[in-house]
Amino acid sequence: MILLALLACAPAPREGTVRPGTHARAWTPVADQDARLVPLPVPRLLRRMSLDLRGTLPTAAELDAVEADATALDGLRDAYVADARFEGRLVELLAERWLTTVDEFLIEYREFPAIGLDPTNEYPFERAVGEEPLRLMARVAAEDRPWTDIVTADTTMANEVLGQTWPVDYPTGETGWQEVSYTDGRPAAGVLATNGLWWRYYTTFSNYNRMRVSALAKLLLCVDYLSRPVTFSGSVSLAPPATDADGTAEALRTNPYCQGCHASLDPVAAGLFGFWTPQEYSGVENVTYHPERELLGESLLGVEAAWYGAPLAGLADLGQHVAADPRFARCTAQSVAEMYWRREVTVDDFDRVEQLRLAYVDGGARFKDVVVAATDSAAYRAGGLTEAAATASGVADGGTDENTARMMDVTLLASVLDDLAGFDWTWNGYDQLRNDTWGYRILGGGVDGTYVSRAQRLPGLTWTIVLARVAEAAGVAIATHDLGEGADTPWLLDRVIAADDSTTAAFSAQVGAARWRLLAERPTDTDLTEDAALFAAVVADTGDTSTAWAALISAWLRDPTFGSY
Repeated sequence: MILLALLACAPAPREGTVRPGTHARAWTPVADQDARLVPLPVPRLLRRMSLDLRGTLPTAAELDAVEADATALDGLRDAYVADARFEGRLVELLAERWLTTVDEFLIEYREFPAIGLDPTNEYPFERAVGEEPLRLMARVAAEDRPWTDIVTADTTMANEVLGQTWPVDYPTGETGWQEVSYTDGRPAAGVLATNGLWWRYYTTFSNYNRMRVSALAKLLLCVDYLSRPVTFSGSVSLAPPATDADGTAEALRTNPYCQGCHASLDPVAAGLFGFWTPQEYSGVENVTYHPERELLGESLLGVEAAWYGAPLAGLADLGQHVAADPRFARCTAQSVAEMYWRREVTVDDFDRVEQLRLAYVDGGARFKDVVVAATDSAAYRAGGLTEAAATASGVADGGTDENTARMMDVTLLASVLDDLAGFDWTWNGYDQLRNDTWGYRILGGGVDGTYVSRAQRLPGLTWTIVLARVAEAAGVAIATHDLGEGADTPWLLDRVIAADDSTTAAFSAQVGAARWRLLAERPTDTDLTEDAALFAAVVADTGDTSTAWAALISAWLRDPTFGSY
């Protein structure tokens, strides 16, 4: 934290567009980039869309529809974007970028006796705090409101946990996430006025909100202060403020290397002092907005509040400036591209991202329009590279390094299994696939927001182990339910009964139907033969068809075809 406050930067590179010929590598037009790509088979593409947009597998009927008529794909995609589950899935995708769903905040649940001191309340509290800004953004997108509402709305989101801890008008007797308003007089600034955002991006007594501005710029403008080159002049004081406060403050105001960043950083920080507190670990201090401190910024930082040169009248004005900044639209397009292409964008993606930005502008700043444009792109629909592109020396030389096969991390896996079979792996109140204190989120390829800030893109050993254990548990749960007490409402095994063995027609029909639903691929004769052999081997060993089905389901869930999309 202190380092950021003392940051001495070289002059910032000029913000602007990068056009062909301005970088070392040859520019590759979008048409040439797309020509390198081989489209994903339509049923697998529908599966990708359903997983990305709803966090669930497509139904067998939906797969049948696109298999029979590929033109049905876009209509189903549009239905997925309108699906109620789109909002929840978007929360998970936004969490990868905003990094707010951490397992630990400076302030613990014990500060709020109203929610109870039972240790099982810790995880629900932490997750509610981290999801507050994400839920507001997802609600704006799901209701197809202008995306600028995320920084201008006079509401936030809260569930029953936050309703007992935040100063909000949460409805008495209600449960679940509701759109509410703060009652402590804080200005309307959307996510910029949420406790959840600033508890994650906290500031120290001496940092004076600079870290927060750095986070804000990166998240909403795609401007990364920490990526700028740094030059430490011999005249710059690098002593902690407590040791040489005057020297440090003077350097930040006058040294040209420091001013490369602080000329724009500090004026914005001066507008956030309603959230600044000298007591970082106090729940009472950090729950409430402090309008009486708003003017402290100018005196403590020695600059007037401003947004990149434009005068800033506090937090209420900040959201309006962000919404009007042209970088906000471009960053929205870039963020959507990274979320749905499942990779970082590079300079070679300039024209591709520009197409998404135009969709945002032409659609009246609607997030869903950008999502539709992203899923329409060849980069999204690719399932591989052409033979020439794949064998070329240095694929990156031909354009953007594509991501044609995406890895299902455990957060998405948890969502899929919950929808498919009501499978919920919880221990002591902790969701084992969505946290790391007592769970496996990082090991399963996810983001914890503190130590790991980028989702795993390629399978690894720990991901394989976690997937194997989850597959084993889910296989047992599904087989036990479908062949036992839940036989009237099966989750997956809807064509067999416990007495059926691998020689029956029902077995072959069930294998085909289950593989189609789980993998979006019709089984080959080899698949059917191998599945029958595995089933028969387990029955011979255990004498129990339910155990054999559990083993078979586990094998399908561990199949790379299931774990990728």
